[in-house]
Amino acid sequence: RLILIMATILVLIVPFVTTFNEFLTRIVEIIGIDQALTDWIVPVEARLIAVLLGIVGIPIQVSNTTIYLDKGGFFLPVFISWNCVGWQSFLLFAVTLLTGFQGAFSRRSKIEAIVLGFLGIFLMNLLRIASVAVVAFYFGTSPALIYHDYGGTIIILLFLFGFWWFSHGWLLEPLEEFPDDDDSEPTFLRDIYAERANAASDTRR
Repeated sequence: RLILIMATILVLIVPFVTTFNEFLTRIVEIIGIDQALTDWIVPVEARLIAVLLGIVGIPIQVSNTTIYLDKGGFFLPVFISWNCVGWQSFLLFAVTLLTGFQGAFSRRSKIEAIVLGFLGIFLMNLLRIASVAVVAFYFGTSPALIYHDYGGTIIILLFLFGFWWFSHGWLLEPLEEFPDDDDSEPTFLRDIYAERANAASDTRR
């Protein structure tokens, strides 16, 4: 039943996320951040993805923006665009912080969740792009394009679902709540008052 519910939610959310990504892409192009992503982020991710592909035994060559898959003398190029590096997932994660942190949690656990979330998204994006290259290597360009367009969004959403489930279950630490009764003192204050009263009585003796 849980899997069916999650599948239904994904079907409903995917069109919204896709539209949201297209809207963000237009804004980034207008601002001019796309060139910075191409110059600084794409080359780094291309080399990291090449390492991952080498681990699984796929022979490759790499340039600043393209990974070439060696298929026995024929090189299949996998171009990494600035719009594919996963910057949208970082923004989407930042938006989920507004709802994920609702409630009283310790500052330390919030910082830990944020750091873990950003590191997890970075690694998830590397694996996502590497998996596209794996699909292209074994099944061809057309299946890889379909997987890239729809599978990537589903992977991001599944990661966010899993991350917040883990955070609320094991990572985020609730703050201790004081009694709701305004007339009652917090426990630690009552202990302090009791110690002072005992000290005063001992002094009088």
